[in-house]
Amino acid sequence: MLKYFASRIAHSLSVLAMAGMALLPCKAAAQGRSLTIAANPNLSAIELINNFGLFAKALEMELGTHVNIVSGKDYEDTINQLRNTSVDIAGTGAFGYVSAHAEFGAKLILRYVEDGGDAYRSIVIVRADSGIDSLSEVKGKRFAFTDAKSTSGYLMPVLALEKLGIGIKGLAKVEFVKKQPNSAIAVYTRQVDAAAMADNQLNEKYGVKLSELKTIWTSAPIPHGVWMARANMPDDEVQRIARAILKVSQNAEVRQSLAKASVHGFVPGRDADFDGVRDAKQWLDKLEGRGKP
Repeated sequence: MLKYFASRIAHSLSVLAMAGMALLPCKAAAQGRSLTIAANPNLSAIELINNFGLFAKALEMELGTHVNIVSGKDYEDTINQLRNTSVDIAGTGAFGYVSAHAEFGAKLILRYVEDGGDAYRSIVIVRADSGIDSLSEVKGKRFAFTDAKSTSGYLMPVLALEKLGIGIKGLAKVEFVKKQPNSAIAVYTRQVDAAAMADNQLNEKYGVKLSELKTIWTSAPIPHGVWMARANMPDDEVQRIARAILKVSQNAEVRQSLAKASVHGFVPGRDADFDGVRDAKQWLDKLEGRGKP
């Protein structure tokens, strides 16, 4: 693990408990009912508290059900928590959703709206003084991906590398740095030569200077990620939760809190919205020998 990176998020951090945001007991809570949401693991534990605590409290009041916000260690762990039903809802990117939907029937609840509008892009960045000007020039270089279940931090750039005849094997060294900002940090501190990440996560928030970085490749637009439900959640419950999330996310204070995580609300989504990502996954599966010939 690269020395500059933040430590992993605790496996099951209860945001409400840590934030001291307990509500007066409601009938549902007294009966032991609860809803557990595994947030996208791009945020630190403190960021989860600060960004989603108020949302969780508002959602709890709307549903009349105790709401816990927890975090997986990474994308795979988050998806596995949904697969084994230890959580009810999981937040993930487009690649994670199409994988979970295909593998165990995860149900789309809502898409979230982030910085950059309705979609974002995967980018590959290098230092401005690296002498690297195109994706084809990363052959034989040190490369950082975020997570093997990340759309922008893995799926799209790997597919682009495969199409150039480079692939993973053509790189000198590969690092998986877990969180989006870590890609920029790895390049900026010269720990790798190039890295993949989401364009809307490239900023100076974590100490990098954008003037010292440059983008050498950009993908086609990617739909923002989703919150999805466990496969055995009844459809009427999925719809009830979706309505509640849409309602509470319109609250000004909740919106302001979510915006700290670059989330500007939620919108209804369709499975068909992710057909482009699904096609990319199928192409990559074939190239890597996992799909049908």
